[in-house]
Amino acid sequence: MLNDWLLSLEERLDPTLLFERFVQGEADPWQRQVLRSTCSTIALRVCRQAGKSCCLATLSIIEMRRGGTVLVICPAERQAKELARKVREYLPKTDLHVERSTQTEIECSNGARLICVPSTGATIRGYTVSLLLVDEAAFCDDESLIAVLPMVMDGGRTIFASTPAGRQGMFASLFLDPKPGVERIIVRGTDIPRLADRVERLRIALPPTKFRQEVEVEMLGGGENYFDIAAIEKAVSPMEALCLS
Repeated sequence: MLNDWLLSLEERLDPTLLFERFVQGEADPWQRQVLRSTCSTIALRVCRQAGKSCCLATLSIIEMRRGGTVLVICPAERQAKELARKVREYLPKTDLHVERSTQTEIECSNGARLICVPSTGATIRGYTVSLLLVDEAAFCDDESLIAVLPMVMDGGRTIFASTPAGRQGMFASLFLDPKPGVERIIVRGTDIPRLADRVERLRIALPPTKFRQEVEVEMLGGGENYFDIAAIEKAVSPMEALCLS
């Protein structure tokens, strides 16, 4: 029992240890940065398959251990259910006791709650939360984000995480129009050694524009161009121009 208490104390002092126990592996540097951050607002621009969901699920459990209420919003109900499933997968490895669990909600005996909902409709109104996680934030409409931000209580935290989707919208503005108090973290697939094979497959399979967006997390476009960048890219030939004399 003493060993369990000491392990729990160590994990509370360094949440990276909790994460590594959940995933049975070593955390990446960017995951350590997110988990150890004390900023009230984090904007995380991250490539796909980097381990974002594992990180968000761990942050949820850290807050639930404090007895807090966690609200996760995603563009689609399927994504919301997946995040809740990840949290349920990790919970048996903690000292939390679940009293009620559905596909999108979890309640624990210490009063903690996890609510995962799509970012549309009236379902996202009426909560008061200590941690707000906005997953795939670039694909959530700004009206939904404006509706949920006031739900975060004083002293609470908000974390936006997403691959980019252009240069417009609230998520893009967190990087293009930096504000004090917001920690901005950029995670490129090309910077993660364990993704090297996957990155090379995608480099071959994806059009250059999609690779830059999905893997290198560049924010492309944004309405300044008359023609879409991808359309221009398709119209350009790698062949040298022929000069007729």
